[in-house]
Amino acid sequence: MTELLTRREQQVAGAVSRGLSNKAIASEFGISVETVKQHLSSVYAKLALPGRVMLAVHMTRTVGAGESVNVLQR
Repeated sequence: MTELLTRREQQVAGAVSRGLSNKAIASEFGISVETVKQHLSSVYAKLALPGRVMLAVHMTRTVGAGESVNVLQR
């Protein structure tokens, strides 16, 4: 399912799975906190996830299962 995500959405989702806050994600990627929130809203909608915790679980399961986040671009 993560193949539905853009590269930036994948990066933001990966940062969430590492436990980073929106502010830390914004700093890491040089984007605003509002942009992080927009990316997360899009990720939640595309993956039909209710929020941050389930996103972290999803990323851990899919990436941990061998799915490569780096090649899943739209």
